[in-house]
Amino acid sequence: MTTRETAEAKAPGHRPGRKEGRGTLEKDQALGRMLHDDSTLIPHGVEGQVTAVVGGDDPAPSAKVTPQVTEGTEGKAAVPPSEEIQPSEEPEEAAPEKRELRFPLSYPVPLATLRERIPFLLDHGLNVEVDLSDTTYNGEITIRELERLAIELRRNKIKVIAHLPHHDLKLASHDKMILQHSMDAVQEGLEIGKILGARIAIFQSGFSNHVKPKDIDWWVAECIVALEDLVSRAKEEEVIVALENTWESDEAVIGRLYDAVDSPWFRFCCDVGHAACFSQFAPEDWIVQFRDRIASFGFHDNDGMADQHMACGEGVVGFDVISETIHEELTEPVNITLDVREEDLLPSIRHLEECGFHFERAHA
Repeated sequence: MTTRETAEAKAPGHRPGRKEGRGTLEKDQALGRMLHDDSTLIPHGVEGQVTAVVGGDDPAPSAKVTPQVTEGTEGKAAVPPSEEIQPSEEPEEAAPEKRELRFPLSYPVPLATLRERIPFLLDHGLNVEVDLSDTTYNGEITIRELERLAIELRRNKIKVIAHLPHHDLKLASHDKMILQHSMDAVQEGLEIGKILGARIAIFQSGFSNHVKPKDIDWWVAECIVALEDLVSRAKEEEVIVALENTWESDEAVIGRLYDAVDSPWFRFCCDVGHAACFSQFAPEDWIVQFRDRIASFGFHDNDGMADQHMACGEGVVGFDVISETIHEELTEPVNITLDVREEDLLPSIRHLEECGFHFERAHA
């Protein structure tokens, strides 16, 4: 994939048409309890153990109503005048009332500075997406330190999402040493996230525009092998792993991965900023395509050409359309991580509220 096929594809106001043809993905089975409490960080459709049966007993059938009859003059049953059959009128179906969705907000913080950033998270009512990209620090911090940090986060009612290491890592590589290092780093991040109390861990596949079209089939096959290992480990740890879209130009590659590794522990993190600058399709189309797998969102803005992580509302991402699409496609709220600079945090929240979003502020 090249950075962009044509300049016209990035003209101001350009929005590619909605993709047709790929069917709605099947709904996942319910998973285990995903957080310590009744947190709305749990992705929609994720409730109960994997082996649990969803739903209760079938409702009892309606009781039969036997109409009263009176004897006619010739001994035939006659319907009383009050029960004469009237032409049936179809009752008008009332439009179902949509429940207000209140989305929990998270903010990315590197693991190395997490403890000192807790007051900031508390002041702004935010949960945390712990950035585990510093693999050197990940290898140095002790389990005891992680456990103490986890206690402090729970004490302050800060929910945790982990963002697993991703810099220069690849889940498909011709170099087996690179692949092994990548898997080791990602799985170490998963273990750290588990200790901190995360029930969702976001990761990237390493796909990029350097993967030539002729190599995509090979790349997908290799990535599937690594994913099966990662998802198996995630199931053991009881942590959902959510694949984040990055350089993918469309949904095809990610769709093939979900088709091959169909597990309730393998979900999707829809990064609308990445979709706006790397994809041929509008961010809202990604939401529609993977609505049944979305476990988290990444919100930030850009000019449609580069991954700038600007304040929401300052670029080409139409958050009014994003809001409308999310409220149409999702029945339960999921986490939204605002991946913007600190000075852009409050302006981003205000813009999103103007676009129709309602937020559940943490620690209340």
